[in-house]
Amino acid sequence: MKSLLHRLGLIRVLLVMALAWITVPAMADDMIKEIKDRGVFRVGMAESPPWQAPNPTTGQYEGFNVDMANQLAKILGVELEIVPATWATLIPGLEAKQYDIVCANLFATPERAVVVDFTEPYDTYGFHLVTNAKKGITSIEALNSPDVTFVGQSGTVEESYPKELFPKANVRGIVTNDIAAWIGEVASGQADAAFLDPGTLMLLKTRNPALTERLTILNKEDALVKPVGLAYAVRPGDPHLLNFLNTFIRNAVRNGDNVKLRDKWFAQLAKQK
Repeated sequence: MKSLLHRLGLIRVLLVMALAWITVPAMADDMIKEIKDRGVFRVGMAESPPWQAPNPTTGQYEGFNVDMANQLAKILGVELEIVPATWATLIPGLEAKQYDIVCANLFATPERAVVVDFTEPYDTYGFHLVTNAKKGITSIEALNSPDVTFVGQSGTVEESYPKELFPKANVRGIVTNDIAAWIGEVASGQADAAFLDPGTLMLLKTRNPALTERLTILNKEDALVKPVGLAYAVRPGDPHLLNFLNTFIRNAVRNGDNVKLRDKWFAQLAKQK
């Protein structure tokens, strides 16, 4: 009797394992299959040039992530549909299944990862530390001094990060939307240092090279301060779709295609008036 019960128990275990083997791949394949059956890859985007934004003339979305999304749709063999959203509604729209993924310059933070699954980063957002070239500041450590004054746009991380990382330094916020206005204060010597992201630095080099020539950059792009990954987001429970996106991103990063594409769009934005 014990042998029979043992065999029956073993059969039940094998049946459960067999059902799991059949069910899990079917669930994993479901999102990719749904996209292919629909014939449309729906992507949520929020305006943020040059990553993704409507063309001022045509109204059609263009930019780094639009190109990336088009490549993804082509691989899937479907049409691309961009679903415009705002930054406030981007994640809720994904949860509500208004689109298949969020394809934007989205910060992959632990807080957001509670709600969504992030892909691997396709790029890193962080900051250069720039100083006035004539000040003679040669190290990041030297910035943490009461003799140093940071300048940044009021209400932004460019104002709050110096306070956090360099508590001994002075920090002055400026109410302006013109990046050249407060970076110009560093270039002219009215302030000593500032936080500046690589994309904005590229724009300034193109639009105002004389200004950037008066700046010293203390850290290169592979050593940005306060780095955070830019990634795409999917709803939890779509492992096949997530793996597909990660494979695509790894390939782009490995070949340097992500950097080439990013620089192309920032250079194009810099030429616009």
